[in-house]
Amino acid sequence: MSHIFDQICQVVSNHISATQSTATVIALSAVPLLYIIVRKVRTRLSAPIRELPGPKSVSWVTGSVDKGVWEPDAQDLQLEWTLKYGRIFRYYGFFNTAVIVITDLQALNYILNSPEFEKTQGDRKGLGEFLGKGLLFVEGLRHRQQRKIMSPAFGLPQVKELTQLIVEKANEFWDALMAEAAQSRTPDGSFRVDLYPWLNKTTLEIIGYAGFNHIFGSLRQVEPPEIIEWLRKATLFNPFSFKFLIPALIPPARLIPTGRSRAIASMRKSIHSIGQSVISQKKAEILTTTEIGGKGRVEKRNIQGRDLLSLLIKANVATDIPDSARMTDEDILAQVPTFMLAGYETSSVAVAWAVYALGCHPAAYAKLTAEARTFYTDTPSMDELNGMTYLDYVTRETLRLYAPVPNTARAPTKDTVVPLSEPFIDRHGVKRHELRLRKDDLILIPILAIHRMKSLWGEDADEFKPERWEAIPEAAKAVPGVFGNLLTFITGTHACIGYRFAVNEMKAILFSFVRSFDFELAVPPDQITRKSLTVSRPFLTSDPDSGPQLPLIIRPATTSD
Repeated sequence: MSHIFDQICQVVSNHISATQSTATVIALSAVPLLYIIVRKVRTRLSAPIRELPGPKSVSWVTGSVDKGVWEPDAQDLQLEWTLKYGRIFRYYGFFNTAVIVITDLQALNYILNSPEFEKTQGDRKGLGEFLGKGLLFVEGLRHRQQRKIMSPAFGLPQVKELTQLIVEKANEFWDALMAEAAQSRTPDGSFRVDLYPWLNKTTLEIIGYAGFNHIFGSLRQVEPPEIIEWLRKATLFNPFSFKFLIPALIPPARLIPTGRSRAIASMRKSIHSIGQSVISQKKAEILTTTEIGGKGRVEKRNIQGRDLLSLLIKANVATDIPDSARMTDEDILAQVPTFMLAGYETSSVAVAWAVYALGCHPAAYAKLTAEARTFYTDTPSMDELNGMTYLDYVTRETLRLYAPVPNTARAPTKDTVVPLSEPFIDRHGVKRHELRLRKDDLILIPILAIHRMKSLWGEDADEFKPERWEAIPEAAKAVPGVFGNLLTFITGTHACIGYRFAVNEMKAILFSFVRSFDFELAVPPDQITRKSLTVSRPFLTSDPDSGPQLPLIIRPATTSD
């Protein structure tokens, strides 16, 4: 396909003059658009996509999705298509891009564990724009190297050691909220609060301190930190506005600054500055406080610290490790935004949906509060958090029904054949026992749709029912995942490296909240909806332009022992 693009570029260059600046800009802008058109024609005509069943396109912009609906928000439609077309089908996404949807569990296991499949170029571009070239961006050998170096920081012993810090920050969160309640509560002791920004502050504090030994101090601030505000501006946009569509279609237009691009630039500049500062400080501490085992030598055993940054510094400056286990300053710096932003918001979103679900289900809420408020301490260990049975059930059920990341995408790096657990019927009625893919075919793994499939989870798959985790259906046990039988953190080479940390963090915050407060939703449940841009956040249907919200009526808990 690249040779077609090169030919188009050559044709354009042969017909423009260096002095014809306006014509040059128009021609250069047209090149990527022509490339997109040629690529889509090629995709539509190529096998095997054209052999797959699936819905027709209804819009040039939104493809098979209803007009005016942002594709990532169409999870109900994905589930409907799965029921209608089976475990392998295709639909047309944004700008009529052909997308292959796979819910066959054997195929998913193969795709997620095979080095032949990587993140799509579109996803990598988006991640690179936000986070830089950290672990979520790199692929191949570099990805394996970075992951191997960083994995110990998220292992079981490390997360256990960090639990006390996580619990302390969770309790600090609720203490700050209690102080605010004391100033603004009504005569009955209750007050209204938007919980969502508080959760953002808390998880940012946790990942900043546990990951990089950096304290933002956001829980003591009335206004959210600049980083949170910039992230909010960067992720709140209308996908059907010209400000979004024109740069998406014409890459040169991305050079024109917008409010969103300025917010992203400011956010990255701030995080880059924090990263450089903490790395320099950590290196200085190592050189001044460790015992050096010889002139110019710093052994890895001399480098202390339980945070992620300490581990990365160890892989940077220790002289007794092989080159294959070493990271450059650039590699280390790239991890700061990756874990600071990717780590904090997925966790805050997960807790927000857990609180929402409990607010909608009084019986589950009562069981969880009873468990939390009869526990003997406010500062449980990781083993004690994991030993709270109903807290574990609520956590798992939230991550099933409200997975923060609703889907993920992959693309084969070469033509390949994917094995299936059972054959599918193509659009010509032919039974296919395997799925043939071409290099760069776009594959969607619909996490939320799989988590709601009745064939896997039973007739009550759409219901929030923590008790299902006492004994999940046999079919659901085949769902691949590093945490239980859930795709929330996926599995394989790109499984979430920090899933233990995230689950522990979610449990600690939930435990502290229900132990400290009684609460109810401040609006009817149907007034809260999901909107997705990488992660699915709660929005008010009556006020979507104000950004993510979770309004609650809370009051100090009536019992605490």
